[in-house]
Amino acid sequence: MKERKGFYFSTRDLIIVAALAALGGVAGTYINALGDAFQATLGFAGTTQWAAGLHVLWLTLAVGLTGKQGAGTLTGVLKGVVELLSGNTHGLLVVLVDIVAGILVDVGVLPFRKKDSLPAFCVAGGLASASNIFVFQLFAVLPADTLAYGALLLIAGVALVSGVLFAGLLGVGLLNALRRAGVVKDRAPVPMGGRLYLIFLLVAGLLTVGLTLYLRQALRGPPTIHVGGAVAAPYDYPSEHGDIAQITAQATMRDTTTRYTGVPIRELIARAQPQESASLVLVRAVDGYAFFISMDEVQSNASLLLACQGKGEDASCDVVGAESPKAWVRGLSTLTVIGASTIEVAGALDQPGPYAPNDWQFEMDSIRLDVGDGPAKLQGAPLRLVLESMEPQPDAKTVIAHTGESPVELPLSKVLDGDDVRLFTVIGEQEITFALARMDGTVLAPKITRIEVR
Repeated sequence: MKERKGFYFSTRDLIIVAALAALGGVAGTYINALGDAFQATLGFAGTTQWAAGLHVLWLTLAVGLTGKQGAGTLTGVLKGVVELLSGNTHGLLVVLVDIVAGILVDVGVLPFRKKDSLPAFCVAGGLASASNIFVFQLFAVLPADTLAYGALLLIAGVALVSGVLFAGLLGVGLLNALRRAGVVKDRAPVPMGGRLYLIFLLVAGLLTVGLTLYLRQALRGPPTIHVGGAVAAPYDYPSEHGDIAQITAQATMRDTTTRYTGVPIRELIARAQPQESASLVLVRAVDGYAFFISMDEVQSNASLLLACQGKGEDASCDVVGAESPKAWVRGLSTLTVIGASTIEVAGALDQPGPYAPNDWQFEMDSIRLDVGDGPAKLQGAPLRLVLESMEPQPDAKTVIAHTGESPVELPLSKVLDGDDVRLFTVIGEQEITFALARMDGTVLAPKITRIEVR
């Protein structure tokens, strides 16, 4: 069958796109694991971007193998769906990341007559790889100072270089290798000399060294940590209570086990004399990111440490050893003790009880929400799981979220039908509140005081 002229995908094109999307989606899990291992070795965020180009490689290959404008976008859409269905922890956001990358691949090769040339692949791969930083940033807490913005741009630069190296140079190399092997017979391969491979390795090495030196300086935290909140004796560490003895403990994050030396956080909290009602400790970084650790874990987890490096103005402290990887915080600025942090869930339930966020932290996923104090990245647990754990009675029909104003009613059947409706934990400076929202960012009920099932 003769192919139509212009913008048209043949059966061969669609098979190639589907195969590359499937391979890229599945490989993404292992690429992320490599990135996490690299990050765990160096000990700070952002280093995973050395592998950003490997995620985009499949998109540039799709353009090169089909020669069709739009192949990058189509492959990005399918790759995102594969990653979503494979259980990617970013949820629907990963689909958006891949779609934007696919669009930028197509835009990047647009000015070039030869869509599979080295310059076209390098431009397209660099732009698409760097885009993930800014897409994720739209759904994260914005940097709080100029230094954080500079670090953000640097990390985006790392991703761009990774795209040039892996999606550009490596992509052209693989494409030509397929042509030399006879797998692809559309045109003669363009050879790549040994000098280009040497440049590839040299740039990768310089990138690693430069990133390590710069980020260790740029992303450090303040020299003192404020311990406060629901306590009788707030203080700044180590200006006060600097006599707390350090210990060495073994901690595991994402299957990587490391030994750390630091001050036990339970001792830091104990010196502040927390109130009896204290239930959580908020750990907040200099860039605005915050997460919580239950007081039970603070008391029982001997590996939960405040690990500090440097002295005086060059000091920087990190939280390590938490059970949830979300609570491993680099560049810690404050430890805030929170009092009562539960919300009552009652009504037509066989096992009613309070909702405590620390019991659900491993079920949480994050999106960017605005519940009245500006957009922020919030963590939410599926309301379905919360209610199912409390066993709704057979005649229950409605979920009512009570607020300070008019209550919000939802059909119980819709809530139990999926994980879209979530109970979000809103972390303030000195307190925790709750909001009901959908994963698309629609806020259903801010500042909930009680949930009732009827």
